[in-house]
Amino acid sequence: MNKLQQLFKRYPLFWFFLLAYLLSWWSVPFANGQIIPHGPALAAVIVLAITSGKQGLRELWRRVTHWRVAWYWYVIGPGLIAAYLGGGYVLALLSGVTPTNPPRLPVAGLLIELLLLGGMWEEPGWSGFALPRLQERYAGRKNGVLLATLILGAFRAIWHLPLFFYGHIPWFDLLIFSFAFQIMITWLFNRSGGSALIVMIFHFASNVLAGGIMLPAFEGTSRLSFSALFIALAGLIALIILFGSRLRLGYRPAVGEATA
Repeated sequence: MNKLQQLFKRYPLFWFFLLAYLLSWWSVPFANGQIIPHGPALAAVIVLAITSGKQGLRELWRRVTHWRVAWYWYVIGPGLIAAYLGGGYVLALLSGVTPTNPPRLPVAGLLIELLLLGGMWEEPGWSGFALPRLQERYAGRKNGVLLATLILGAFRAIWHLPLFFYGHIPWFDLLIFSFAFQIMITWLFNRSGGSALIVMIFHFASNVLAGGIMLPAFEGTSRLSFSALFIALAGLIALIILFGSRLRLGYRPAVGEATA
């Protein structure tokens, strides 16, 4: 084993997060703050190739292609998004926030763009690689799964910083939505038996429903108000999931693994 392998094996999560940022952020100065969503997935592939070779890559592929789950998990994730976006829309109307246009179905070109270049491609890295390792690391501590979720939520928020600095997302998207989103993702991942695919579908649905349908209906301060409302509802749903699962978020330790 060479020194590079030793270094990566000793600190795999450190190298994963570092590479995820570097591979995603290099486009920021040239693309008006836009980041490359595939960065975390590429980082996971690089770290696994160095540390565990084909075995580690097969395990990641198994999580990404794990589709044999109960049918309702394909519905629950998008349903959560529809709930907080729809609720936010109703609250916006009741509070006097006027949409510029009625919500419309996105055109085929946007759907293809989101399918190929959307945020779902973050998840093989965040959910397929980092989440199971963080949960395993902290599962033996009191509220360890929540701690792992909050840590990953923080790294996810930091990853989105260029979008904030360039004015593409508001501050509460970073400080509230990143963590609410991660809580929902951890719960979906654990309850679906470790399916990163279910999380990818959830993230794709978020991009389509929010970015493709609901947000374009608002402009300026109205969009900011709508965003604040649906993010508040997303936070509420995340808290319901968190406390409804007794802070475990559906996590089941492996046989012989210590429990909190």
